[in-house]
Amino acid sequence: MPEFILALDAGTTSVRAAIFGLDGTVRGQSATTLVTHHGAGGLAEQDAETVWNAVRQVIAGALAGASLNPADIAAIGLATQRTSAVVWDRRGGAALTPLVLWSDLRGTETARALAANGFPVAPQQAAAKLGAMLATLDVPASRMAWGGLDSFLIFRLSGGAAHITERSQAWPTGYLDLADLGWNRRLIAHQAIDAGLFPMLVDSWGALAVTDPSAFGARVAIAADLADQQSALLAHGAGAAKITFGTAAAMDVDTGAALVFVGAGLPPLIASSVGGQSRFCVEGMINSAGQAIDWLRERFALGDHALFDTLAGDVVDTAGAAFLPALPGLGAPDPDPARRAMLTGLSGAVERGHLARAGYEGVAFRVRQVVERLAEIPGLALPEVIGLDGGLSRSAVFVQILADLIGAPVRRHAFADATLLGAALAAARGAGLAVEEDALIRFKTPVAPRLSRDAATQRFMDWKAALALA
Repeated sequence: MPEFILALDAGTTSVRAAIFGLDGTVRGQSATTLVTHHGAGGLAEQDAETVWNAVRQVIAGALAGASLNPADIAAIGLATQRTSAVVWDRRGGAALTPLVLWSDLRGTETARALAANGFPVAPQQAAAKLGAMLATLDVPASRMAWGGLDSFLIFRLSGGAAHITERSQAWPTGYLDLADLGWNRRLIAHQAIDAGLFPMLVDSWGALAVTDPSAFGARVAIAADLADQQSALLAHGAGAAKITFGTAAAMDVDTGAALVFVGAGLPPLIASSVGGQSRFCVEGMINSAGQAIDWLRERFALGDHALFDTLAGDVVDTAGAAFLPALPGLGAPDPDPARRAMLTGLSGAVERGHLARAGYEGVAFRVRQVVERLAEIPGLALPEVIGLDGGLSRSAVFVQILADLIGAPVRRHAFADATLLGAALAAARGAGLAVEEDALIRFKTPVAPRLSRDAATQRFMDWKAALALA
């Protein structure tokens, strides 16, 4: 009997695959990067066929690294970027549009119009963009299907047999009806979109679909589908608060069965939904984190990730430089899609190391803004220690800066790619595989602040003043 789990994480800047044994050991891994095409008006797109080929590439790489065949896999768990949208042909699955990313802002005016008509939708959500995407196509509705990246990949992996999504993926699109957690028929009718284009809603894990041998090489259960941030939250355990650092940075706080509504900047989301029982979380999405650091590295010739990290660690302050990471607009806790990144306070005293540290501090201060707002929510108790995972969590320099500037201890997940681990854990649940979850949800030694609370607060105030932030 197969005893391995394949976890897939299709994010905004990369696609990853890992094969886990039932003892939690990683037997093989593979990753590749994705290219985003930017255009005027805040357009951000990827070629959907290229993403599909990247998924096939990393699956093959992980299998080769583990010396396994597709038939050795017991279950597949999938996690993807949320609310990115693509339309494809039901006959064969070929993409008819680019994959329009969550960070794409072409829907800003549509979002305003929808809100004015009683449909609160953010510019990043698929509901603000799908109508415009469909308007570019001259294809009968019966030939078209749409969905997030998860729906597209499952459709292709299943050979067209499964057009599905689940509710942690569906909620961020703006199309989920919060009253009954079904598709919002009023909104769909308001936009004059054929409801037949929408995927079927299924549980977050269970018997969701089966791969087609022509696409995967064997018939294997697709046993889990989760939004990437919710997958990472699952890997941190019940009751956790975590920050995942990738292209963006998402802080999620598990609220269990309670739906806690604060406002548009800190929305409640579905963490998972199985058997009619949903688990919720509150999320603060910082739109630009790893992306902003990469931008600084490339534009100012600050070297690769290792050199950038060394430069930031070699100085104790920014020499007055201040950086606001907001390349695709300002996210939580006070969203402003028109706000853009800013680098200010430059003088002859600012050297390369100060720029690198300003980048790290900018991300850390944006996290502090979210943490402070979450701490104000009545009845929402943040854990004493906040969990970290993702790219920037690998940097000891950044993690110490983060602990210092938010004034709270943090702990790194033992498995930095927590999104992959969450997909594997969900797939194990969905396929009924015996996995010791407690043994897999492990953390490194917590990192405590070294800076006094007063000093951290003063730096925070100076940063906001430099960038004219309220």
